[in-house]
Amino acid sequence: MFINDFMTDQDVSTGEIMEFLQKNMMLRDKVKDFVRQELGQTESRILTSVDRFAKLHETLDQELVALRDMYHRLEEQMEMIEQKVGIFV
Repeated sequence: MFINDFMTDQDVSTGEIMEFLQKNMMLRDKVKDFVRQELGQTESRILTSVDRFAKLHETLDQELVALRDMYHRLEEQMEMIEQKVGIFV
């Protein structure tokens, strides 16, 4: 297809084409700025997700330590009860 296929009875001048391009075309600097902004937002979202994951991991580690301590205390109490009752396993 050629540009003539899209043209109507009204001819479009080179000046009109240039004006249209100036209004609607993104310059290299604008593209760079847009890409930097989008990458910055994406980086921010990724870091936020990583921070949440790290916090979750830290919380789970703390809970695991607490559960282990509780388990060991219960085990010690059971051993004391077994000794007092006279049950030896």
